[in-house]
Amino acid sequence: MPRRLNRRQTLLRHLLTTALPASIVLCAGAGALNADPTIGRSMNNYGLPGAIDTPSAEMLPDATLSATATRSKLTERVGLVFQLTPRLTTALRYGKFDSTEERRGYVRDRSFDLRFQVLDEVEGTWRPAVAVGIQDAIGTGFYSAEYIVATKTLSPRLRASAGLGWGRLAQGGGIGNPFGDRPGPDTGTGGSLNADTWFKGEVAPFASVAWSANDKLTLVAEYSGDEYACETGDADNCARSVWLSDSDPLKNHFNFGATYQLGQNYQVGAYVLGAKHVGVQFSLVTSPKRAAYPSGLEPAPAPVRPRPDRASDPDGWSGVWASDPTAQPAIQKALGDALADEGQRLESMVLTADRAEIRIRNERYIQHAEAVGRAARLMTRALPPSVETLVITSSEAGLPTSSVTLRRSDVERLENTEAGQIASAAALTDAEPRPAGLVMSPGEFPDFDWAIKPYLSTGLFDPDQPFRYEVGGEVTARYELRPGIVLQGSLRQRVFGNADQEAPGTYDVDEYLALSDAEITAQNNGVYRVRSDSRMYSGNDNLQVPRLTLNWYARPTQTTYSRVTVGMLERMYGGVSGELLWKPVNSQLALGAEVNRVRKRDYRNAFEFLDYEATTGHVSAYYEFGNGFRGRVDAGKYLAGDVGATVEISREFANGWEVGAFATKTDLSADEFGEGSFDKGISISIPLAWGTGQPSLRTVGGTLSSLNRDGGQRLSVQGRLYDTVRDSHSVRLYDGWGKFWR
Repeated sequence: MPRRLNRRQTLLRHLLTTALPASIVLCAGAGALNADPTIGRSMNNYGLPGAIDTPSAEMLPDATLSATATRSKLTERVGLVFQLTPRLTTALRYGKFDSTEERRGYVRDRSFDLRFQVLDEVEGTWRPAVAVGIQDAIGTGFYSAEYIVATKTLSPRLRASAGLGWGRLAQGGGIGNPFGDRPGPDTGTGGSLNADTWFKGEVAPFASVAWSANDKLTLVAEYSGDEYACETGDADNCARSVWLSDSDPLKNHFNFGATYQLGQNYQVGAYVLGAKHVGVQFSLVTSPKRAAYPSGLEPAPAPVRPRPDRASDPDGWSGVWASDPTAQPAIQKALGDALADEGQRLESMVLTADRAEIRIRNERYIQHAEAVGRAARLMTRALPPSVETLVITSSEAGLPTSSVTLRRSDVERLENTEAGQIASAAALTDAEPRPAGLVMSPGEFPDFDWAIKPYLSTGLFDPDQPFRYEVGGEVTARYELRPGIVLQGSLRQRVFGNADQEAPGTYDVDEYLALSDAEITAQNNGVYRVRSDSRMYSGNDNLQVPRLTLNWYARPTQTTYSRVTVGMLERMYGGVSGELLWKPVNSQLALGAEVNRVRKRDYRNAFEFLDYEATTGHVSAYYEFGNGFRGRVDAGKYLAGDVGATVEISREFANGWEVGAFATKTDLSADEFGEGSFDKGISISIPLAWGTGQPSLRTVGGTLSSLNRDGGQRLSVQGRLYDTVRDSHSVRLYDGWGKFWR
């Protein structure tokens, strides 16, 4: 956060920017994707482009993010879709339908889809778009289906799709079994890749047409083999034993619907399934690539100040000023004040007659190149004319992370050209740990920041209570004693919410508190509850200390970084965490290692601990593939003592959006892990600046895991090194270089 905010400003800022759901809604509404009113933009009940239950071969625009909610008497579904690449669509869905055999009286099930476009449509020919899809690829099989579909535009307002479907799409109207019998459903823990069922069993045709009555209203009709067997109690066709007490089947295989476009981002619809059941649907479509304020609303930077000719300032050009002991303090003070107005801290400076290096900490701009560009402009305004070499060294957590070296004459010459030209003239190198002549800016350290803000803690998609929340007040504080030595923490006071303290399984809270570690392990398939008892930390009306840590950041060599963190590392664990990272500034590859020794914190008392202790550790590899794609692999020992690896892939955009997915597999068996078989999930991070237009480093978002289990669980430590240093390194810096002159 900006360093010099007064308390009133700090309070106002956090009141405006902390509430997670409100911020997400704001961002979604602001990021207008220019909705295409032509046929094919409608979403089906599974959240993907299509008619009602059947898919089409269409792709959303690259990087589109959409959410769809649908409801009828038979089912409720919520789906999140991301167009990962121009040809690959991914979807995560959460569904619910009634069941007499479940203790809750209903089933809640998650499913994951993939759709790949094999051919795109060629206008003016008969070649249609063709796609292959796998529905519910990892899961219990309630929604399991595979399909091959073709879509063709017949006129500007008429589009038709037809295909062959397996699994759920072939519950009725089958025409044969070309690839062998479909294996039985997963009746165990679920969550495994069910590849042995793909394209097996009966196959059935499906078809749909969509007609655009006008620019907002689209009418759709389809023939579908989906008979909603599980939802209607059809024991012969349902994938699992979840039968209903009274069957209410569809009358036929024909479905009809209509969708209406509300502005650029929203769509509502209604449909009739099999001449029997009526449903409604709502979709939101947005794009991380587009924002309400693409250029931002920040004030324009100060212009470059060309140097006077030598005759006008002979002393300045000669460098004689460098022998004046009062020159550097005055220049450093003026430059520091100017940088502070730009949301940057001038930590230190090296100044000679022909070279100046400044060490800055960017606290405002999500694209670090914008901070570097504004700093370069200000250097031309503050430095004497003899200074030709400008070095801007970025600092994070007291660590110098990179240096951009420019010739002042290039900055003067290229100010009004495209950013690519100044990028070609700049040199990006690893920063020197501590160059000769480095002078700290007076008053920069020690540094103390604090804030008061509301907090909202949420839990989503729990089968017993899909939305849990807790609202209260939080005080955060950060005290940086010297560069790299940081004491920080937070205090929380709950005010209200429905996230009450609950014990896992069939225990009540008192019974669970009375269990020994051995008993907890025995009743959880031999695995200690390292995360699945997280609700025991909810509903606490006492003052809580979510985190309280002392952090030491260092740079042992020019390309390695280190971190040691001690204290209350997260809400559930305290102890010590150590990390080492190798990351040259111009390398796409980074390697790291982390070791933690932790003890589980008490459920109620902030500074007390339980008996459970664990040593965890991982070696990690990070790779930036380019075009915003980033991969990560972590291998090692997790909190429950299991050993395995986590693979993560994410896509990051120049404006700060990031969407990712991860999967963790360890040596725990599916039975030991429990429902879900292994850990997996998705993450979304949305920069606040994307929706407001105001520069800010703040983001909203989080991680949505398939289930809250104990296998493959890592410690949640703030300030890990890779995310701390990478913004000023080559791939991330140059991805945002277009902001250099902003």
